[in-house]
Amino acid sequence: LINSGDFPSRNNDALDFDDLQLADRWILSRLMRVNRETAERLENYALGEAAKGLYEFAWNDFCDWYLELIKPRLNPSQSSKDLLDDKNISQKVMLKVLSDLLIMIHPLMPHLTEELWHGITNKPHQELLALNSWPQANEDFLDEDLESSFIQLFASIKVVRNLRAEAGLKPSQKVPVCFITSNKSLVDILSKSKTDIQVLTRAYEVNIITPEQLDQRPSTKSLAAVSGELEVLLPLEGLVDFEALIGRLKKDLIKAEKEISNLKNRLNNKNFTEKAPKDVVDQCRKNLSEVVAQADLAKNRLASLV
Repeated sequence: LINSGDFPSRNNDALDFDDLQLADRWILSRLMRVNRETAERLENYALGEAAKGLYEFAWNDFCDWYLELIKPRLNPSQSSKDLLDDKNISQKVMLKVLSDLLIMIHPLMPHLTEELWHGITNKPHQELLALNSWPQANEDFLDEDLESSFIQLFASIKVVRNLRAEAGLKPSQKVPVCFITSNKSLVDILSKSKTDIQVLTRAYEVNIITPEQLDQRPSTKSLAAVSGELEVLLPLEGLVDFEALIGRLKKDLIKAEKEISNLKNRLNNKNFTEKAPKDVVDQCRKNLSEVVAQADLAKNRLASLV
């Protein structure tokens, strides 16, 4: 609502597909998919599923990601016609998503959505959200491949954030980030989203290379993690206290190994495996698998730092 105050038009003007950035196309594709899914769920009286789907879209897709992605566009560092035009496009998409979302949520939360809808549209009080028809879904905006690509993009950003936290980096510290993959579609989405990645991970540069190119590079002390077909390296030389970082990783490894020993002892105890409920035993096995993975990760990270 704050960022819509200076928007020249709040009337959901038609969106020109050619003017949209990649993030705009992604959120509109997700909006159209949620529109279709919610309509089907409401028709089948699946109110719980409808509410859950709208909640996840509002918080995860719109708030967690799209609003973060467009922050630089809403507050450009310079004033130029191109930047102002792009700001207007991001505002138009933001208000389109908000307006449609409020209409879809209205059957479940009528009073709050009515108030918010008037706030973002500036409609007169005698015109009610309740009397609006269901938002028309533009199938042209649906792009399943783009949605899948953004899932990979967000996973890569989460990995970098986790590595930053593990390294104990301050929020103000900017670091280089290196992505290693042979997946061409993943390379494509990462390359197109370099600016977004830099903003969301506080990186001063983003390099995307193949495993073969990595082998030709000189080795540096780095934290590494793997997500699907993507390996992420966070070079840390000159940025952190390596002794303190190694100490934390060793503590994590000792803790994981102790937990592994305890879980193995439980699973080797026939009184437990034969008498405990099946779901309890299965959960124990799942916990063991997860802790083993954590221990292996700590070992690999220690090896890359020593």
